[in-house]
Amino acid sequence: MDLKDRLISQGYDQIDIFLIDEDNNQETIADITLHKVNDLEYKLYLEPDSLKYELEEDNPYFIAQQKQDSGSAKQVKGFILEW
Repeated sequence: MDLKDRLISQGYDQIDIFLIDEDNNQETIADITLHKVNDLEYKLYLEPDSLKYELEEDNPYFIAQQKQDSGSAKQVKGFILEW
């Protein structure tokens, strides 16, 4: 099950994702309607095999490797913000 399907199965529909990388750089991807997104991993530049989910937490999040422009990857933590 991919990230989008996991989030939908947890009851999420309209979300923001707050990403923090291993260097503490922060970015918010706002206004994501999950039913309209085809490939959330691709949109966020995530390596699908690296995803680890912590969606049952008070502050749900996932951890994954994010592809960088240089070709390398950084670990990111993505907090799910529902509104």
